[in-house]
Amino acid sequence: MSQAYSLPAELTIYTIGETHARCLSWLAQDGAADKCLQVDARDVAEVDAAGIQLLMSLSNTLVAEERELKLVAPSELLSAACLALGADSLISPDDRKGPSQ
Repeated sequence: MSQAYSLPAELTIYTIGETHARCLSWLAQDGAADKCLQVDARDVAEVDAAGIQLLMSLSNTLVAEERELKLVAPSELLSAACLALGADSLISPDDRKGPSQ
């Protein structure tokens, strides 16, 4: 298994283009053969719908290839955003820290 890709602190519409390019590069180089791709999400301090959309797009692409995306140690903010925007499939049950929990 390759080393986990680390998401930046800001995962917003302002950084999504650069983050997308880095994700694609990482996939092509380090994650090409892995069945389960791990993405370190502990440093995400700012996220918006564009950031969640990027993660969902990556996840859907991998599912089509019979692979999966696993967010490792997602920040509380990222977990809450995924839950609020209906992207809870990205978050493991142990990492779900929504407002009602």
